[in-house]
Amino acid sequence: MRLKSLCCIIAALLMLLGASACLKHPSIQTNKAPNCDEYMSVTINCEVSYSETDDHSAYRVSVYVCDLQNAEISEVFSFPQNSGYALGVYDRKSNSVYYTKEKNNNTYERQRTGDQIYMYNMSTGSDTMLTEDQLAVNHIIPVDDAVFFVGAKQSNADVLILGKINLNDGIVKYWNESNSLSIETISIDRIKKRIYVAAYDSIERDIAVELFNSNTSPYPVAFDNYIYSYNYDLGDRQEIISKKDMRVFSVYARNSLLLYGAHDSTVLVSEASILSEVIDVDCNEVLFQSDEYFSWRGGGFSQDLKGVYSAVNDYEFTGIEYFDFETRERKALIPVDSGYLANMLLMY
Repeated sequence: MRLKSLCCIIAALLMLLGASACLKHPSIQTNKAPNCDEYMSVTINCEVSYSETDDHSAYRVSVYVCDLQNAEISEVFSFPQNSGYALGVYDRKSNSVYYTKEKNNNTYERQRTGDQIYMYNMSTGSDTMLTEDQLAVNHIIPVDDAVFFVGAKQSNADVLILGKINLNDGIVKYWNESNSLSIETISIDRIKKRIYVAAYDSIERDIAVELFNSNTSPYPVAFDNYIYSYNYDLGDRQEIISKKDMRVFSVYARNSLLLYGAHDSTVLVSEASILSEVIDVDCNEVLFQSDEYFSWRGGGFSQDLKGVYSAVNDYEFTGIEYFDFETRERKALIPVDSGYLANMLLMY
């Protein structure tokens, strides 16, 4: 009887420990000290000239570092924009900027040679092309000795796929998915070493768009949206969320917490309702839910997980803001006085 009672006690303790793993909440996990190495890389593009004859503007892209300790922002690198999307990320560990420009093009004019990822080493001044088969690049995330990215290859321009550049040997690797799976946005949990992507089937999307544009349907036709996670080898795919009537437009991940933003895809965007949730992916528990908008331009959890930083680019405020989960209040942190805030990446 004593052995049986002891086994019951041990079993109960194990169950309690297992349950406690899912009790973490972004509003109460506050035991971490501020990380002085945590910062934001921000991309801003500004018009430098305009031709009335051609009705064409030239833009310069600047990469800034935002210090979270004193809320200061400073420029570290700039370059002419000739890519379809202004994109650059500063990595303090390698003292390098990873950015996009057309292949062998350092001018303001597009030459349609394909947007590639380059690495500019701030210490040596070397500028190295890391890819050569891209048509467009939408996301760049350097992590240790690798650069993860989302781009469209010249051989399949209809989808945005996940890729990884090994900085040690220069080898570029892509995920092993169907040719029609396309990525909307991405975030990386550097603590748990998982990659999260919001994705959809491009064939389903094209059918839905065609039905709406042909007036066959008076409202947008919904197509399935998913959030998948992968390991750093771009394998071990796990489905986190499946949404049938909502389009997922933003994803932030850190320490097994996932924030996603989605809107109703069965109505016009101007009429769509927004759903934002924070999920503990370890136990699939919803910890926070609201109709707040969290930007697709980039964002991330604070280190204590009590809120999120996000990039804002609207009429009222342009810059970096912070949203507190407990108070449900937004606070403007770092304003951007001029230019267009293209994207932001929280680095740690």
